[in-house]
Amino acid sequence: MKNNGKRSSLILAALITALMIGAAVLVFFYAKGKLKKAAYPIAYTDEFTAAAERYGLDKSLVAALICTESRFRSDAVSGDGAVGLMQLLPSTAEWIAMRRGLDFTEERLYDPETNLDYGCWLLSWLLERYNGSERNALIAYNAGVGRLDEWLKSGADENGELTEIPFAETRNYVQRITMLKEKYGEVYAKELGIDN
Repeated sequence: MKNNGKRSSLILAALITALMIGAAVLVFFYAKGKLKKAAYPIAYTDEFTAAAERYGLDKSLVAALICTESRFRSDAVSGDGAVGLMQLLPSTAEWIAMRRGLDFTEERLYDPETNLDYGCWLLSWLLERYNGSERNALIAYNAGVGRLDEWLKSGADENGELTEIPFAETRNYVQRITMLKEKYGEVYAKELGIDN
């Protein structure tokens, strides 16, 4: 009888240990997911995914660009005067509105839907202008079309991509968005409707 009692105690201890380990593993993976989502913020998901779809853009790319530009703050204003989620200069936004036959007021750039629509339109236009080169489109988004066109005259590869980005800020910008695009695709695949 003593052996049965001791054996039952050992089995019970083993079961409790297994349950505790299982619970710890679940907590770890739950916390890991929460930590990843904290490291890669996201907001205005419905609005930016709708704008991305409207212009045929990769949703992870758009999320990465917004995170880099404003960390998803619709009230963000840069030192250069760029405004909103996608950090559009009022002059650029006015050019976009004019090209699209829309009325423009600077105040509308604080509206998430307007800012996302204009920013996604611009990114789509840049991708088309640079033959689908995401790298060139991001360089132009950050440094400007005129500057990129000048740089391309002195250093493009066989695919038409800029071989070396002269500005460290722009180089870091492109690297950051490229890294974030991958992370947003991993962390938010379900929310963004991405097939991984």
